[in-house]
Order: sequence, then C-alpha cells, then structure tokens
Amino acid sequence: MKTKHWLLAFFLVASSLAALAQRADGVYHIACMVQLNEAGDGKKTTECTTHPRQNGEIGIGGKVSFDVTTTHELMDEEGAPEVTDLILFLDGQALPGTHPVVEHQGYEKLPSGAGDPEEKNQGEDWVVTFRLTFPITRDLSSEKGKESWKKLLGGLGKERKEVPVSLGLINGPPLPSTYKAEFVRLGGIRLGIFLLVAVVLGIGFLVVARRTGALRDKEPPPVDAGGQKVSIAPTERAYSLSRTQIAIWTLLVVYAYLFIWLITGEYNTEIPRTILAILGISAGTYATAAAVDKEKEKEKGAGGKGTTVSKTESIVPDLLSTDAGASLHRVQFALWSIVLMIIFIVTVYDTLAMPQFDPSLLGLMGISSAAYAGMKIPEKKQ
Repeated sequence: MKTKHWLLAFFLVASSLAALAQRADGVYHIACMVQLNEAGDGKKTTECTTHPRQNGEIGIGGKVSFDVTTTHELMDEEGAPEVTDLILFLDGQALPGTHPVVEHQGYEKLPSGAGDPEEKNQGEDWVVTFRLTFPITRDLSSEKGKESWKKLLGGLGKERKEVPVSLGLINGPPLPSTYKAEFVRLGGIRLGIFLLVAVVLGIGFLVVARRTGALRDKEPPPVDAGGQKVSIAPTERAYSLSRTQIAIWTLLVVYAYLFIWLITGEYNTEIPRTILAILGISAGTYATAAAVDKEKEKEKGAGGKGTTVSKTESIVPDLLSTDAGASLHRVQFALWSIVLMIIFIVTVYDTLAMPQFDPSLLGLMGISSAAYAGMKIPEKKQ
C-alpha cells in the first residue's frame, strides 16, 4: 500500500476514535432529575423523579442536579469519558464550563446475567450512580460558549421558557432525555436592584444636564453693540452635541455593565474593543470640539468674529441646529449615534453581553464624527 493510502487509513481510524471519545450516550444514562421539595419548618427534601420537570425554574447563577448511572465495565473501557467531563445542555445548546460537582456516588451489584451475554468468564460488575450538581454559569471565553449562549438567550423570545435539559460532552450529542425546566432569563431581586440603580443614575444624569453647564457650550459669550460681553449663565447656554454624546455613551456602558453583573453575577464581563473604540471616538470628537471652541475664543480676543455661545431654546434645537437652522452634519452625527445606541441597548438586553460592532460601523461613526468636528469650525450661533 502506498504511503498516502496508509496516511488516509490512519486519518480515518483516528477520526473514528475521536468521534467515539466525544460520545457519552453509550457510557452514561440519566436516571432522574433531582428536585428539592418543601418539607415544612423551613426544611427541604430531595426527590428523584423520572417525569419531566414541569414546575422547576432555573436560570443563570442557579443549579440543576441529576442522578446519572453507568457500570464499572463501561467506565473502564478505553476512551470512556470521566463523569466530570459532562456538561449541561439547555434547549439543545452545549454550555461550556458547566462541569458538575459530584455530590455522592452509590454502588449496586449488577444482577447475574445482566451483562453482555457474549462475554465469557464475565466477572462481577457494579452499577455506579452519581448525583451530579451542575452550576448554570456562562463561560464566554471560547467561541463555542459565546455562540451557545447567544442561541439560547436569543431563542427564548421572552423572559421565561420551558426548555429541554440534558447532559453530554462539549463536542458530542446530548444524552437521551425527557426532562424539562423553565429557564428564567430575567427576574428576581437582581432585576429589581438594577431597575432601582438605573432610575437613580438616570435622575442624577438629568439633574446634571438640567442644572449645571456640564453638557452645555463653553464658547466665549456674545458681545453687545458697544463691544461689551453679555453674560449668559452656564445653565442658560445651549447644549453641546459632542458633550451630550460622550455623556450618553458613558452612561449606556455603565448601565450595560451593571445590568450584566446584577443579572448574571459576572463582574469580570468582557467589554469588547469596539465599545472602547466608540468611547474613544466620542472622546476624540469632544476633545476636537473643545479645541475648536478654544481657538474661537482666541480669535474673539484678537478682535476676530469668532463664534459666540447662544442661549438655549430646548435640547433638540440646541443639538441639531445653528443660527442658519437645522445643520446637516449635526443631524447626521446625531442620527448615526442614536442608531448605534439602539443596537447596543437591544443586544445587551437580548444576549446579556455587550455587542461586538463590525469595524465598518466604527468607520462610519469615525467619518461622521470627523465631519461634525470639521464643520464646527465655520459654525455661527446667535
């Protein structure tokens, strides 16, 4: 046989063995799902049911337990997976990182003749029962984990849904199972805490926007016919588009971080580089606009026309118009920011993770920001 044929045969055999090693349905069997029941006086008892779990609730940060059986003979076979290699499957999705804790294990002698009848001189075999508790945690460190959780959460379509529950190996099929549980995506005291924090932060943001000049123009004040400066209080000046944009983006990222942390318990949640890029673009736009305002102040001091700050009308006209009316570059800059903000909010809510924007979207935002900063130079206000 030629060398390439030997290599092909070796590859096929190796692939078959690898596929076999990724299957757990020939080694382990789900005996039942373990349920906790109230026993009175604050105590709970465990019940091992063979019926589908209809009334149980599970969610991120929770746990689910099973009794899983196998035999010594199956466990000792070459390539047989360890019981701790099993992971949780919800709605058909393998969830990496949900490896079980073995609460206890029991042994029962296999009845005589219950083994493989073709095996001669068969010795005693034992049925091993493992009680396994699986933590429902999100491991997003791999593409497999990100994709599985995206499909699971995105497929719910509502805050809770009854989903099939099973076990298996990460690259293999799940064990045959008829068990179900109601998966709760949002709910409980954590959601209430987030809503309370969100309201407090939102009120604080509105107070700052309304009563201080933090989000308003900093350009030099106007002059009257006699060349005297006209005083305009910081709270009476027009809102600044660049300052408002960076403030809202910062608030949204803070909201998203708190939302993911309080709902999932993940305080080390990943902040994608594209989100950092958006904050960087917003900060760069703000810095450029501030530099333009500073340059106009110098021109004003040197006797040039400059651009004076105007009194506020309301937030929308302030952000989108100049003395000549609605400004195209301001409208475009604001609309594109709003579109990305809506995508950001919806994605965080649906997937409980911050979105990874496509670089082309960031390019469009950069172009929009550059156009706004460039067109700000000749702007005039009344």
